[in-house]
Amino acid sequence: MSPNMPLGDRMANGARDISPDDGRLVQRTKRQSMSESIPTDAAAPARPWRVVRPVYRSFLFGLAIALVWAGVRPESGHSVPKSARVKIAVVRSLDLPEYNQALEGFISALHGTGYEPATSVITLGSGDAAIESALRVVSASQPDLILALGSRALVEVSRREKTIPVVYSMVLEPPPGASGTEALPSQDNVTGATLNISLLVQIQKLRLVFPTAKRIGVISDPAQTKRLVDSAVHVAKASGISIRVQWIKNEGDIPSALRALSDSIDVFWMLPDQTVLTAQSSRYIIFELIKAGVPIMGLSSAYVKAGALIALDCNYRDVGRQSGELAVRILAGQSPAQLPPTQPRRYTLAVNAKVREHIRIPVDEGVVSDTGVTTF
Repeated sequence: MSPNMPLGDRMANGARDISPDDGRLVQRTKRQSMSESIPTDAAAPARPWRVVRPVYRSFLFGLAIALVWAGVRPESGHSVPKSARVKIAVVRSLDLPEYNQALEGFISALHGTGYEPATSVITLGSGDAAIESALRVVSASQPDLILALGSRALVEVSRREKTIPVVYSMVLEPPPGASGTEALPSQDNVTGATLNISLLVQIQKLRLVFPTAKRIGVISDPAQTKRLVDSAVHVAKASGISIRVQWIKNEGDIPSALRALSDSIDVFWMLPDQTVLTAQSSRYIIFELIKAGVPIMGLSSAYVKAGALIALDCNYRDVGRQSGELAVRILAGQSPAQLPPTQPRRYTLAVNAKVREHIRIPVDEGVVSDTGVTTF
């Protein structure tokens, strides 16, 4: 997997790049020394990019699609008759089950609205030429709307398309002010559904699971997440919780930052920081904190599978449905510029049952044992 893959796409890609050894992390912590540095083993092999339907690589076939789907090129703010067959081009970063769930939710939102979706799906290739070719097919098909699934798909589509409405889904919005990352497009033809669960919801859930927790530890690169951390500190303070931050400049600072935190915090909170949460450093953080008995609140169930104790996991189908609901309003004539991005409204708590045996702070058994909780 590419180390430069956007964090949102890596979240959707599951625990393949952060799970150290097929679930045996807890057992290994009993045998290895606290003095170990970040493991030097390579991250999981890259998942090959591929186009779902290789025939789409042919520009001639793209022209054939354009003939079948012939029509006037739509623009943002122009309505589509409800009796019409709606042409939707789906561009996704990766071929993943999570993205397919979001697509199902998107299509379900259109059912019963009078719109009959006709979708074509393209998965981005690995090189500039492949991406350009794939998106040329999309443009030639003259869709009524483009659905971008994943951060990379959104970036590539929005760079090239300035008039056709673009709705995104399965995108983790970069923290405000983060350097080295691309902010969500602020174009008038773009809106969508993010994977960003609000800080308040996360703090509230953390307090439910750990009712005695008062000190949360965070590692942050200020160039990436300072504004996000400042907001988190404010939200947590209102809930009677203090956040202790270790600022770092690069991945090599993580071991010393973790040592400074581990004895003085009740819970460690993973924030979407590209410097902190590389595949290698994520494994290291999880490994060391399990040994120290400090529970981790991860970004998603991918991190819970890898050893974090809990995470709030978005309902990907509903995130897709939120995108579909935005699409319906756009097809009815509203401009994407008038529709702010949404945050997940449905999520589940994921819990790692094995890790529960190794933490030093009590959890609310009623919360983590609820029937709505996903246990690994």
